[in-house]
Amino acid sequence: MQKPCTRLMAASAVVFGVVGALVPRRVIEVAGRLLLAGYENPEDLEPEGWYVSAVRGKSALSALAGAIVLALEYGPSRGGDAEAEDTEDAEADAVDRADAEE
Repeated sequence: MQKPCTRLMAASAVVFGVVGALVPRRVIEVAGRLLLAGYENPEDLEPEGWYVSAVRGKSALSALAGAIVLALEYGPSRGGDAEAEDTEDAEADAVDRADAEE
């Protein structure tokens, strides 16, 4: 259960991170509507430039972190482990056959 959940969370971090990095003002607008629903004029609020840059940076880092997790999950080391296990199984089978022939 942990592996599929990890992959799902990493993939969603990549997707939402890329969206936030590409269109941070839109992300801020949507978040503002959700978080400031009870306020009188939330549409009049304008984010400062540093805040937009911070959202863009945070989103890019989230996408990078998700991509790293996915790379670790699906990376070449997983294939290498499977190949090593196959080699060990083949060697064990060869030893068993040699013992059976004697």
